[in-house]
This record gives sequence, structure tokens and C-alpha cells, in this order.
Amino acid sequence: MTIYDLMNAGALLEFYGVISAGKESRIYLAKGPEGFIAVKIYLITSAEFKKTRMTYVVHDPRFKRIPSDFRDFIYLWAKREFGNLKKAYEAEVPVPKPYFVENNVLGMQFLGKNGTRYPTLEEVELEPNDYEKIYPLILENMKKLYQKADLIHADMSQYNVFVTDTLSIYFIDLSQAVHTSHPLAEVFLERDVKNITKFFEKKGINVKPPEEVIKWIKS
Repeated sequence: MTIYDLMNAGALLEFYGVISAGKESRIYLAKGPEGFIAVKIYLITSAEFKKTRMTYVVHDPRFKRIPSDFRDFIYLWAKREFGNLKKAYEAEVPVPKPYFVENNVLGMQFLGKNGTRYPTLEEVELEPNDYEKIYPLILENMKKLYQKADLIHADMSQYNVFVTDTLSIYFIDLSQAVHTSHPLAEVFLERDVKNITKFFEKKGINVKPPEEVIKWIKS
């Protein structure tokens, strides 16, 4: 019904198939007034989702009241990712531009070519010098996310970075991103940095110590 309402309102013109699917959401290709868009639909299926996500939401200063109803919590989670994307996009962090959020449906910029999404960092096999270019690019944008958007991704890894054919990058899946004032901000930042460090270290890149990177991001 939400998709139907969005089509009636003109936010969606055509709706196609699944781009990617996970336990908690599915992303579809659609067409909007500006061309292809990605539509993320959060599945309203398991209350376990709420239990595992409370850590991220309960201290969020933007959301004072946590819904007891599971469906309302999913709506809050969708709204939360929209807000995170908006802050990051306005800070010029490379993320998909958010277009709308309605109930458990989030519309955002489609990242890809000819209806095919860009691959993640995990999915591509690059030359060593390409990894050397991408590594500092990711760190620079993690710093920009922290400094200009006051956000920590909190789920940063090779699975949540798109790589284009020109070796530019996009951060995706900001649903878990937390404000820098979050009580566990340090824990999440450290986890993000260690994930990225571990990945590029395996690729043979001369990485910086995580402690040094964290200090640089915060400075």
C-alpha cells in the first residue's frame, strides 16, 4: 500500500525487480521523476530485529521516544536511515542522495549504470595500486562523516562500500550510523577503523595503525 501511495503521489513512476536482498530489507530498482532510484523496503517480520538494533537507537538524540510496537519501530528505523543519509549527503560524504521515506519504504539515489548497481569493495578484484588509491579515500570520508556530519557509520566494512569503474567510492547502509555523542561512539569508531584496516592489510597495503587513524579522524 505504501508503494501504491508513492506511485499515486508521483514519487515512483515504475517499479522493477530486486537489486539485493537480506534478512532485514530488500532493495528494488524503480524509476522516479529524476530517473532510476533504489527503493529499500524494511521487512516487518521479526521482533529480533528490534532487540539487535536498540543499542543504536536508544541513545539517539534525534529520537526521544522508542516505539513499543514493532511495526512502528521499523518505521522509526527507516526514518533514521533517511536522516543519516541526509546529514551525510549535505556534508558532501559520498552516499546515495535520499529522496523520500514513507513508513518502511526508503527511496534514494540509484548507484550504478544501466540498471546494474555498482559492486561492493568485497565483490571486486582490483590491482594493488587501485587498493592503494581507495584506502586513503575511505579514511578521508570516514573523517568527513565524523567531522562534518557528526556521524560514525558503525557498520563500516568492505561490504558497505561501493566502488565505481573510475575507482570513486560510496558509503552505503547508514541505518546503524550513530551520532558522535552516542555513549558507544568510541567503540563503534574503533570497530569501523579496525574492519577497514584488516581488509586493506590483507590486500597487501601498508596500512596505518588503527589508533593513529582514530586520533586523526577525531582531530
